[in-house]
Parts: sequence; structure tokens; C-alpha cells
Amino acid sequence: MAFPEIISFILASVVLAFTPGPDNIFVVVTSLSQGFRTAVKFIAGLCTGIILHTFLIVVGISTLVSRSQYGLLFLKIFAVAYLLYLSYKTYIHRHDGINLKQDKPIENYYLRGFIMNVSNPKVLMFFLAFFPQFANLNQAGYQGRLLILGMLFIGVTLVVFSFIAWLAAQGAQKLLAQARYSLIINWLAIFVFVAVSILLIVT
Repeated sequence: MAFPEIISFILASVVLAFTPGPDNIFVVVTSLSQGFRTAVKFIAGLCTGIILHTFLIVVGISTLVSRSQYGLLFLKIFAVAYLLYLSYKTYIHRHDGINLKQDKPIENYYLRGFIMNVSNPKVLMFFLAFFPQFANLNQAGYQGRLLILGMLFIGVTLVVFSFIAWLAAQGAQKLLAQARYSLIINWLAIFVFVAVSILLIVT
């Protein structure tokens, strides 16, 4: 993978990690109610789930590409359609703030994070739409590049979510709950979704 591609992927992943969603909202709630260390356990569970999703992506994409001459075309159409759908959904909810409603205490936060990640089919669908753009599937060795992207995404998730949990623990929950924060991040996410979709169409 070229260095510019890696940087582009990391930047896009950072924006998407900050985008309000069930995972990072629960990170905030957990940090507020149970403390920073407990939130980190939950984040570790999420990252473990990403490992499983990355493995499924490598196996699934490899099978699709190897068994069908139209595999790459099908994957590209799916990716463009799904990313544009995500951009539309993000636009519709761009003014929504983060709901910091307290959840019931859960003993094993690591397990909760893992289950939340692997039981969400939207995570796998997002990876299938997002990762191929940066993996150059038409070139040999794309399986290794997909694994690298997965590890980079795990690193970004760990850093960004830990930062969000730390902010919440430091009393910055009012900032995170502001509609303005959500609006800015959501517009950035829309830009990323649309930009990646355009790149998929023209390449």
C-alpha cells in the first residue's frame, strides 16, 4: 500500500470513529457511569469484534473475487450504493445530538463490547463497502492489504474511542452532547462517504 493511501484511510477512519453512533455513545455513557478504565474494557471488546469482521471480509471477498468474473463489479456496485445510503442517513440525522441516557450496569463490559460489534451486521456491511476502495482488489496481495486496513482501523478505533472516554471522564460530556459537535462530525462523515463513492465510480 502506498503511503498516501494509508494516510487517507486513517484520516477517513478517524472522522468516522468520531461520528455519533451506538458504539461511541455507549463509550461515553460507560465512562460517565462506570469510569474510564471500565470504558476501556468495552473499547477492547469492540476492537476484538473488528478482528473477527476483518477475517470475514478477507475470506468473503477472496471467495467472491475468485469464483465470479463479475465479483469486483458486484462489490463496487454494492459499495457505492451502501455508502451513498449511509451518507443519506447521516444527512437525515445530522442535527441529532448524542443521547447520554444511562444504561443498566453490565458486569462484563469487554464481552458487551465484543457482542455489540459482532452482532451488528451493519459493521460488516460497512467494512465490505469501505475497505475495498483502499485495498486495490484488482492487484495481487489484496488479502494482506485488507488485513493491514483492519489493523489500522482497530488502532484508530482504540485511540479515538479512548480519547472520547477520557473526555467524558474529565467532565466534557456537555461538549460531546452538543448538537453543534454532532452536526460538524456528521457533515464530515457525509463528505467521506460521498468522496469514497466517487472514487469507486471513477476507478
